[in-house]
Amino acid sequence: MSESVPEQSPSRRRFLLGTAAVAGSAALPAPSPAGGPKVLVLANNVGYEPTAAKRVVIASAKPGGAPKPYQVVDNTTGQVVSRGLARYVGPVKDWLADQVPAVPSYYWVADLASVTTLGQYVVTVDGWSSQPFWIEPNVLERRTMSHLVHYFKDSRSSGQYDKADRALPLKSGGTFDAHGGWYDAAADWGKHFTQLSNLSYFNTLSIPLTAWALAASHDQLAKRNNTDLVAALGWIQDEALFGADYLTRVHVKGGSFYSSVGQPEADDLGADPTKRTLSTRQVDFREGGGLAIAALARSSTYPVSGDYSSAEYLAAAEDAFAYLLVNNVSLLNDGKENILDDFNALLAATELFKATKKDAYRSAADARAASLCGRLVSWQGYRDYWRADDVDRPFFHPSDAGLPVVGLLTYLDIVTDAAVRAKVLGVVQRAMQFELTVTAEVPNPFGYARQLVQDNKGTRYSAFFFPHNVTPRTDDAWWQGENARLASLASAARLAATFFTGAFAASLRAYAQDQLNWIVGSNPFDVCMLEGTGRDQPLYLEYADGQTVGSWRWLRSAGGIVNGITGKSDDGRGLAWDPGAAFTGPNTDWRWLEQWLPHSTWFLYAASIG
Repeated sequence: MSESVPEQSPSRRRFLLGTAAVAGSAALPAPSPAGGPKVLVLANNVGYEPTAAKRVVIASAKPGGAPKPYQVVDNTTGQVVSRGLARYVGPVKDWLADQVPAVPSYYWVADLASVTTLGQYVVTVDGWSSQPFWIEPNVLERRTMSHLVHYFKDSRSSGQYDKADRALPLKSGGTFDAHGGWYDAAADWGKHFTQLSNLSYFNTLSIPLTAWALAASHDQLAKRNNTDLVAALGWIQDEALFGADYLTRVHVKGGSFYSSVGQPEADDLGADPTKRTLSTRQVDFREGGGLAIAALARSSTYPVSGDYSSAEYLAAAEDAFAYLLVNNVSLLNDGKENILDDFNALLAATELFKATKKDAYRSAADARAASLCGRLVSWQGYRDYWRADDVDRPFFHPSDAGLPVVGLLTYLDIVTDAAVRAKVLGVVQRAMQFELTVTAEVPNPFGYARQLVQDNKGTRYSAFFFPHNVTPRTDDAWWQGENARLASLASAARLAATFFTGAFAASLRAYAQDQLNWIVGSNPFDVCMLEGTGRDQPLYLEYADGQTVGSWRWLRSAGGIVNGITGKSDDGRGLAWDPGAAFTGPNTDWRWLEQWLPHSTWFLYAASIG
C-alpha cells in the first residue's frame, strides 16, 4: 500500500466529514492516528422514507452495556432536532476475532422512527458524525434511480467490441451477429446469461435477469401514476427493450439461446476486440433460459419495441419455451431439475400466459408453482426454508436468493382460484418468516440477512456470509461480496409486504430496508457501495506483469454497485473488505470492489417497488 493510503482511510474521511456536518457546534476531538476513531456512526448514505424504519448503528472499539446518547442534527442549520438513547447490542461473535481490516466491533442501534420532518440530517455521538442523509418521500427513486439507469447504459456493449460482435466466427464456418447486450462487470467485457454454469445450485443470472427486472421495474413504477417518475419510466423501458433485442438476437431458432460472448483479459492491460468469441452452447432454464423467455414475453406486451417487433420478441420466447419443455433435463449439468429450474420456468410460463392467454402456459405455471410450494422443509430448529434438491439441502444463493418468492408473487398475477392464491401466500409468508427468524437468530445490529448454508463436505449451519468452500472449482473457488443477494431479498420482502398487512408487513419492510442500508453505508466498514452517492469505496486495482503498483484501469460507473463485504474464513465466518494486495496478493480485490450487473439490477428492482 502506498503512503498516501492513510489520507483516504475511513477514519480520516469520516472525521473531516463529521466536522463539516456539525459546523457551528463545539470543536470535535482530534482523531487518534494510531487507534482510529473512538466511534463510527453508520447510516444509510442516501436516506430514509419519512414513515419507514430508520436504523442507525453506532460502533465503538470498547464494549459497554449502557445505552449511548445520540443527537440528530439538521445538516443545514446545525441545530439538534432530536435526541435519544441507542440500545446496546454488543459484538457479533462471528466477526469479533476474525476481521480484516480491523474495525470497531461493539455496536449500539439507534431508532430514528420519530424523526419524520423532511430535510437532510446527520447523527452525532460523542462528537463523531454520520454521513449526511435525507429524510424525504421516494428517497431512493429520487436520489439513486438516475445513476442506476445510466449504469446500464454505461454497461452497454459499444464501440469496437460491439463492432466485433456483429460478426463473431462460428466453428462450423461463417459468422454470427451477437451485438448489443450489457457487459458483465467492470473487469469483464464479456456478455453472459449466467456464470457457474457447471454447477447445480449456484447459477448466477446476468443479462436475462437484467432484461426482465428492468421491465418489471418499469411496470412497478408505472402503477404509481407519479409524474416525478415519467423520465425514469422512459429510460427504464428503453433499457429493457435493449435487453430484449439482445435476447432475440442470440435466440437459436428451434432451440434455446447462445450462452455468452467471451472477452479474454490481458495481463499487459490491453484488450483486443478481435479476440472475442461466441459460445454456441445453449442454455437451460436455470442458466438464464427461463428469465430470457420471461423478459421477452413481458417486453412483447408494450406498445413500443426496439430493433425487433413485439411479435418477434414473443415468437422467440414461445419457441425457446417449447424447446426447453422437451430438452431442459438433457441440457442440465447433472441431468436433474432442482429449485432453480422451478422458479426460472415459473417466471417464463407466467409471463407467457400474461402475454398470450394460452391455457398451456397457465398449466405449466401452475405445475411449477405447485412444485415450488412443495419445497419448504425443516431441519433441526430451522423451519420452512427452501430445499434446493429433492431431499432437504438448503437453497442459498450468492446473488438471486429472493427469486423463489419473487417468482411466486409474480405468478399471482395470473391466479384466479382463491384456494391456490391462499396457498401461495401462505407459502410466501412461511418462507419470509424463515428469513426474518434466521436473521434474528444471533445479535445482528445491522439486520444483515443471514442464511442456512451447506459446505462442500455436507456440513450445514447458519451464517452471515456465503462460504468459500461450497464450489467444486479448484482453480478459483467462487465467493465474493453479496450485494445482489441482499438486494434480491430486499426485493422479495418489499414485494411480499404489498400482499400482507400489520406487523408482518412492517417486519418485511424493515428487513428490506436493512439490506439496502448495508449496501449504501450502514455496514461495519462505513462505506457506500453504490457509486455516485455517499462515501466512495477504494479504487479497484489491476496488477499487471508482476507490477507492484496497481492500475485503476477498471473504470467505475455511477449507479454501479461493487460486490461488497465478505466473510474472511473458508466457512464464511469473520469479516473482510478489500484487505489489499499486501494481505491477499495482487488481483484479488475483485471479490470486494468489482461492479457487477446483478447488483444494480436487484437494487433498481427493490427501489422500484418502493
